[in-house]
Amino acid sequence: MLQNWVDVIATGEGALAPAAPALAATATADGERHLRAMLFGDVKGFSKLREAELPLFVGHVLGSVGAVLTRFGDRLGYANTWGDGIFSVLDDSEVAARCALALQAEIEALDLPALGLPDTLALRLGGHYGPVYEMDDPIQHRHNLFGAQESRTARIEPVMPPCEVYVTEPFAARLAFAAEGLAFDYVGEVPAAKGWGSMRMYHLNPGA
Repeated sequence: MLQNWVDVIATGEGALAPAAPALAATATADGERHLRAMLFGDVKGFSKLREAELPLFVGHVLGSVGAVLTRFGDRLGYANTWGDGIFSVLDDSEVAARCALALQAEIEALDLPALGLPDTLALRLGGHYGPVYEMDDPIQHRHNLFGAQESRTARIEPVMPPCEVYVTEPFAARLAFAAEGLAFDYVGEVPAAKGWGSMRMYHLNPGA
């Protein structure tokens, strides 16, 4: 199955075509979809934080996430957060994979008890690669992404173990081209959250 996705991406046939140009600073409602790599994450244990711990969480945990995302510069096209939810969009799976691993490393390096936070906090991350609409958001007054593939990405991390990165088969297939220093292992078909069927998932890790 992975080889099938590799062939689709390589030839531009079927649902997935070659990657679109780099993410633009603005977007319009042009009705066109572009291939993007998307990461959704949340922090296990966030719902059990006390009110007084929330400023510490924002400053140290979300602050660390923000620092990592900043390092990816113009390869990062969109980022948003609500509570412990983290959504980021990058222009290709290889960049997104390195970003995801950097996020996990940054959070794991935090001495949470020394920062006044419980050591049970752990980041869960899922990645997907697919076509989405990039349009001006009339509510946020900036460009945003819309589409079923964005929703599919959000259904990954709730069912995955923390402290790891798991990606879909299209994401892994894109990595199969030229991703030095990255490796992925097939873990099987995993039921997605909220009844979104099942997805063939891969565990992402730094290569040898």
